[in-house]
Formats: sequence, structure tokens, C-alpha cells
Amino acid sequence: MHIQLLRADVSSLKVDAIVAAKDSRTLPAGEPMATVSTGGKLLARFVIHVAQPEEGNEAQLREATIAAIERGEELAISSVGIPALTRGFSIEQCARVMLRAVMEHKEHTRSVQRVVFCLFGRQQYDTFERVMKELEG
Repeated sequence: MHIQLLRADVSSLKVDAIVAAKDSRTLPAGEPMATVSTGGKLLARFVIHVAQPEEGNEAQLREATIAAIERGEELAISSVGIPALTRGFSIEQCARVMLRAVMEHKEHTRSVQRVVFCLFGRQQYDTFERVMKELEG
């Protein structure tokens, strides 16, 4: 799986699915961590809805990131666009948790070949780029 960083709005990506965080209270009870809807007028065919992690809860942020990739696997798609889920997290914390989750999950993917992190602004991009280089070692 290839991890790509882009300074872009997730809704403008040409990927099979984009990820959107939703308040967990709006996700159907008993449903999996990630639900799916069609992309409508978006360039993406699908929107994968993940539960917005509670403020500072790194385990939930990790789970939401992995759930998005796993839902992509279930859909048998090859590319997923993910925004930085920074609500309640510093950019640094978000980058470390989300990038590590995707990197550790690489071995478990079959169909998802590309994960694109959509980053808003220079600071988000620079932080994700630096953290990705550190994690790649």
C-alpha cells in the first residue's frame, strides 16, 4: 500500500472513497465502526463514515483510521482519501496516530493500494510529512 500526502480538500480527490467523521451518536446503533454511502456529486464513488473520536482518545482515533481502511477492503476498492481527524487532537498527535495505524495495517490489505491523507494548509502537510519520515525511519 502506498501512503500519499496532499494539500487538498478531501471532497476534491479522485479516489474510490473518501472518509468523513460523524458524531458517533448519528451512526446507527449496532452498526460497525464505519458505514458507507454513495459519493453523490463527489468524484469519489463512496463516502466512508467513521465515528468522530472523543477528544484526546488516541485509541478511538486509531480505530477510526483502521475502520476506514477495512471498510475500503470490504468494498474491494483501491484508493481511500482520509482527512486529518484533528478535532480534539493536536496536528502532531493526529499525524502520529493516524500514520502509524495505516503503516501497521499495510500487511492486512489486499485491495486498498493507496491511502491519501488530505491535509488542510501548510502546517498540517509539513507535520504529516515530518512524522511520516520519522515513522518510516
